[in-house]
Amino acid sequence: MHAPIDLPDAVPVNIGRSPETQITDPRCSRNQVQLIADWKNQRVQVKQLGANTSAVDGNDIGHNTEVVMTPDSTLFILSGHFPHRVVFEDIHRTSPKSPEQYKTSHIKESSSKKESKESIREKDKNHVPKPSKRSLAESSDMPEKKKTKTEDRGHVSGKSSKPEDGKRVKDSKEKVSKSSNGDDDEHQLKIIEEKLKQLKKNIQAEKKTSHNEKDKKLKPFPSLTTTAMVSSSSLLVAKENSWTTEEHLYVLTSKGVKARNKIASFDLDGTLITTSSGKVFPVDSNDWKIAYPEIFNEMKRLHQEKYKIVIFTNQLGVSKGKTSIEDLKSKIENVVTKLQVPVQAFVATHDGEFRKPCDGMWEMLKKQYNNGLPIDPKESFYVGDAAGRPANWAPKKKKDFSKSDRLFALNIGLPFKTPEEFFLHQKAAPFEMPQFDPRKLSSKDPLLSSSTQLTQGDREVIVLVGFPACGKSFFSNELLKPKGYVVVNRDTLGSWQKCVKLVNESLPRSSVVVDNTNITKDERTRYIECAERVKVPCRCFVFTTSIEQCRHNEK
Repeated sequence: MHAPIDLPDAVPVNIGRSPETQITDPRCSRNQVQLIADWKNQRVQVKQLGANTSAVDGNDIGHNTEVVMTPDSTLFILSGHFPHRVVFEDIHRTSPKSPEQYKTSHIKESSSKKESKESIREKDKNHVPKPSKRSLAESSDMPEKKKTKTEDRGHVSGKSSKPEDGKRVKDSKEKVSKSSNGDDDEHQLKIIEEKLKQLKKNIQAEKKTSHNEKDKKLKPFPSLTTTAMVSSSSLLVAKENSWTTEEHLYVLTSKGVKARNKIASFDLDGTLITTSSGKVFPVDSNDWKIAYPEIFNEMKRLHQEKYKIVIFTNQLGVSKGKTSIEDLKSKIENVVTKLQVPVQAFVATHDGEFRKPCDGMWEMLKKQYNNGLPIDPKESFYVGDAAGRPANWAPKKKKDFSKSDRLFALNIGLPFKTPEEFFLHQKAAPFEMPQFDPRKLSSKDPLLSSSTQLTQGDREVIVLVGFPACGKSFFSNELLKPKGYVVVNRDTLGSWQKCVKLVNESLPRSSVVVDNTNITKDERTRYIECAERVKVPCRCFVFTTSIEQCRHNEK
């Protein structure tokens, strides 16, 4: 976390990639955003200067676009990255003043100086040259700002220290005047300097005792600091629809969206909408309608009960070229408009961590798209139609095409309901879960049979046997390669002939592990012969991973 960056009142401050922010990302411009603080109203005007997108509260700003943030807002220097917040706080150092304040202080200061000069001249009956109060301050090396601050302190605390200070100066001068008949001016000035130094020490001591009273009335001074967490009660509402993009993930934040502790989340196709044509798959981006009339009232109820409404949808058709991302964006915006409530939509367009039932979209919501507000899983839920229901779970109903929605809810730890259960209040239908349940695996299970050693002292050939996705490559690269084994893999080399060649080339100097399925006897024989040719032992490691677990791993 870097040190706070001061934001003077009404003065533009540019921040970006710099030692001050500790940002080194080359995507971030050195002048990424411009900030102008408004102390009186406790807000900051933000203008994006850099080419890459910045964001406030998860909403992209746009190049040369200005938005306003408050102490409850979160500024992302780059959209989704480097979160900061503005803090208005009282400080102990002299606060910069508005023009009116400075002028008022300056006028009071000038009139006091004039009065001091006249009073000194009237009382100078011995005609000894005496410096004005301005000269005294200068000769004692007291900065002009410190005099102003002292006067402000007296004003803030409800009493003025200047008459008292003036009295002390006056008394000092009278004593000097009485004791300096015949002395030269230089000697008198030295005495005055000593008195003023003592006076300065007394004033400093008084300042310490009045800090608490002064701090309560000083103007706030804002600074920019790294954010931690903000409260839900005062987060900004999205002012307009905006799209942001992560790798293979598109996120719509519609107008009116606000961070919430409670999340009401839904699948899209088959849950909130269905095809208007009656076909299984939509013929175009306009082929849709709201699935049930009850959806409208349920959405309004959830919004009134301060749920954040979120859509999580898999849209693999984009990566396969069956639909364009622009058409899909337009369709989702139209659906949100039809629902008549603010919605945030997460759209996964490729296989990988964001595609359900993986939890990538949920993690993005938690970490980057809820303004740091923690989500209460007990008060949240997920609704989807891919629920693993068998054929005829209801009269003439087909088998669900997938279990991905039910498994997604399981992975992210939310209660799950089907659209029929949630919107139509039907009884829960029967469903099937996968045969493999990763929760039942134990990290304490042995890796190898009790009599087997992972490696041997001399060179050897290890032939792995197992289904795709059973863990062979992980085993080879994480356990054997660090011990000096050469990993031979057909997916990397392209053919079994190249695999055999690499085994023969490697055996004279090191051990080899063959990371292929090697299901047939012929496949294994090739590498056994390589070992026999150079008279090194050959072992076969058979993976006992079930086909169901392999299918799970492959997804």
